[in-house]
Amino acid sequence: MSSLRPTPERPGLWVSAPASSTNWARPAAPARAEWWCRCGLHRTASGHLAVGRLVTDHGAHQELCPVRREQPCQHCGKPTTHRSQDAQGWPACPDCYSTWAERPPEQRRRVNAAKAITARQRQRHKARRTRLALEAQGFDTDTAAALISGCLVPMDPDD
Repeated sequence: MSSLRPTPERPGLWVSAPASSTNWARPAAPARAEWWCRCGLHRTASGHLAVGRLVTDHGAHQELCPVRREQPCQHCGKPTTHRSQDAQGWPACPDCYSTWAERPPEQRRRVNAAKAITARQRQRHKARRTRLALEAQGFDTDTAAALISGCLVPMDPDD
């Protein structure tokens, strides 16, 4: 059931209103709701009235959400709601986006190479922080390097 709940990666609205345990006289558990939006807004509510307000707020926010609202294309200025993952989320009208996507292969190769370099730099930075944390905890340099790289530490023949 938890796979149906919204997350920052999968925004949406989740509502749980359990049925009554005895003749529907009163609910077995309070109603609960959770809501994540693409813009990063996160809300939770517990209780029937609060859940009702949250659902109403969710509907109202969808009309005003800055991610869903029309924004000017960063290239030509035409109002658009088109956002592309390949273009790193920049608002572009379909015409400008298709021009961007059809640019020369060498230019695409350079952009992809720059993204790969950035990813490797982030990975190295994270490995460095992890190594320093392991060494601060008392691990020797070889063991810390082995834990970070996933390799086994060479066995000491004296053991």
